[in-house]
Amino acid sequence: MKNNVQSRLKQKLDFLKEVKLFSGFSDSQLDAMLPAMDLQEFESGDTIIKEGDSDETVYILLEGEVEVSKTLVLPEWIKSSQQQEKSLTRLSHHHHLFFGEMAMLEDKPERSATIRAMKHCLMVTISREHIESITQKDPEIGMLIYRNIARELVERLVRANKDILKLTTAFTLALEG
Repeated sequence: MKNNVQSRLKQKLDFLKEVKLFSGFSDSQLDAMLPAMDLQEFESGDTIIKEGDSDETVYILLEGEVEVSKTLVLPEWIKSSQQQEKSLTRLSHHHHLFFGEMAMLEDKPERSATIRAMKHCLMVTISREHIESITQKDPEIGMLIYRNIARELVERLVRANKDILKLTTAFTLALEG
């Protein structure tokens, strides 16, 4: 079974080279990551990650399309049965994206958003345990992985800060108008 997964992953090497998680990896370093990877399939409508759940897995979207959503209010403010979600974005495999990376940096990770399959999805999954094992064996790979995760988080933080500024400005203008 694992040989079949490895074979399928080798067919996707060119795709994986485009994923920011593996930026700066040599072919041999990416090859060294393959044993840590698994494949998982999701059907349209399946929840891949649920906001608030605890999980230590990084996902790479190989095929398909996902929707990212968040609850509109803090859970302690409203009963869970009344919570509403807001769709933030839809992303496809063309974006060469990975998500779930914050779980690599937290002791008790809690998912910050819900991600659902909008079409059939094929995902690479890598557990925190596997990443830590590889980084102990090859610190250079570990440095590259954590550097790439940090870069992704910085990009997201910069976008979030701009969004907050836009929202604050719009709110202020609405109050003044």
